[in-house]
Order: sequence, then structure tokens, then C-alpha cells
Amino acid sequence: MKKGVSYFGVRNPKWVLEDMKEILACGYTHVLHTYSETDFSYYQETMEKIIQDSVDLGLKVYVNPWGIGRVFGGEAFSELVGKTPSMAQKTVDGAHKIAACPNQKAFRDYMHQWIEVVCKTSIETVFWDEPHFYFEKGNLENWACRCELCQSLFEKQYGYTMPQNLSHEVLEFRENSLLDFLKEMTYSVCQKGKRNSVCLLPYWFPAGIENWDKIAQIPYVDEISSDPYWEKTSSSEDAIKNYQYTSNKLFDLCQKYQKEAQIWIKNYHIVAGKENDIVNATKEAYLAGIRNIFAWSFRGSEYLSWLRSDNPELVWKTQCEALQNLK
Repeated sequence: MKKGVSYFGVRNPKWVLEDMKEILACGYTHVLHTYSETDFSYYQETMEKIIQDSVDLGLKVYVNPWGIGRVFGGEAFSELVGKTPSMAQKTVDGAHKIAACPNQKAFRDYMHQWIEVVCKTSIETVFWDEPHFYFEKGNLENWACRCELCQSLFEKQYGYTMPQNLSHEVLEFRENSLLDFLKEMTYSVCQKGKRNSVCLLPYWFPAGIENWDKIAQIPYVDEISSDPYWEKTSSSEDAIKNYQYTSNKLFDLCQKYQKEAQIWIKNYHIVAGKENDIVNATKEAYLAGIRNIFAWSFRGSEYLSWLRSDNPELVWKTQCEALQNLK
């Protein structure tokens, strides 16, 4: 069984190594090291050492494009659009947003450079984390992307001008744009001898990929995951329900297409007294048949204050024991 946890924020290899020893001692087999634009620009050699040290200890390593271009999930800042405004996504009101458009060649070129660098390290897997278009919470009418390139591609494919409403055809176009982007990127990773894992946003997020079968049909994708995290105000019953539904859906999909299924357990923003939700979510994933379970993130996210759980030490202990108790 694969047991993993994400790790970010520390870039001193001496201290990272001590944390990796703790992760290993708790029974984890894998670690995900985030690899942001900042890491790509300023920490390449450092990240190479951090990854190698992790592997030398016996951990297998994932990396993800953390917050890159705001196309992927993560609390990392992105300056790509600031440097190259032409790659920006545009909303219906014509505004340039901070997110890069996955159809833009400049963004794809950047991602190929990122792949080239990370795949030269001793990683096992590239984790494509929550690929999505920009969206404003509570304002789906002002959607993206309506840049000139997207409008041109839409008209070429559908034979008429891209509408301003989020029509069925627009949703299909956005989904197919993400699929085309992922096909290109996962092929590049596969050619370099590394694995690809795609993490899909759960069904209640409006800007990701709804048809999971299309991802499973990409030949270069080895693994499909999801992260049905609950809100602070969610009931324990709702958390169980979402993990049960998502885990079973994911497992059935991966069985159908002979992919590996992975689920992520929430270890951040855990409200005091509700740590047992972690146990229940882990159990639901396991009961669904999933044998690849990761947690986000190390030690209850104790050192990123915006993500920190109320009792991060107890969150960490609870997740470690929940995984150790699986039989």
C-alpha cells in the first residue's frame, strides 16, 4: 500500500532531511514536494538535493506544479502573467486575470521547461494538481477564458462566435482545452521515464474537468486522484458522504481503465474536536478499494498559518495512526 503526505515551505535541505526522517518513521512510503515558480526560478539545485535526500532515505517522490500560472492548485504566488501579459486568461468583462491560459503557447513552453528540470531529478511521479480555469467564487457569469486565442479556437471548432454565457459548448471547449494541455504535458513526462498522476477537482467545483473518463483515456496518465475536502463548517456526515461517493467513483473509473486510484485526505483547516473526520475519510477511501492514500499536508499544516489546523499535532498523530491501522 502507498501512503504519502505533501510537504512544502522549507528549503533548507538540513531541516527538510529531519522532517523526511519523521515522515518515514511514521510509516509513509511517499512524499510530495511542491515545486513552484519560485522553486523553478531560484531553488533548482536545492530542490534536486531535497528530492535526492528523500529518495536516499527510502521515500518515493512526487512533485507538483504548485500554483504555477494559477492553472494548478496551491498557495504559491504566480508572476507568469505579470511577466507575459499575453498569456493571461480573460473573463467575460474583458479583464486580464492572474491565471495563465492553458491554450497559450507561452504557458505551454514554460511548462515544458519545468518538466525538463523536474524530470532530471530522481522523482517518481509528476502530480498534475487540480488543473482548472480561473473562476470567481459566487460569480460564474464572469467566467474565463475569453482571450483572443480561445475565441479563435472556439469559432474554428464550433463554426460560430464564442458566446458570453457559459453554454454547454463553452464548458465542453474548456474541458477539451485542459485535456489537450494534459495530453501534451503527460506525453512529455512519459517520454522522460516518469509517471503521471492527475488530481481532479471534485464535482462541486465549477472550473475543472467534469468528464473523468476523458482523463482516464489519456494513455500517458498512470494514476487518477481526487481531493473531496470538506469545509470548516461541514458536518462529519457530509464529509463521510463526499469521501464515500468520490472514492467509489474514482475506484470504479480506475478499474475500468486500468489506472491506479489515489485519494487525498484533508489535514489542513481541521477544526478542534473534529479530528476524527480524518479517520472516517481515510476509512472510506480504503473501504472503496483504494490502496494509494495521501494527506495534505505534513504535520497538520502547522507552519503555514493560513492553512494551520487548530491542533496540528493531534491532526498529524490522527492521520498517522489512521493509516497505520488499515488492514
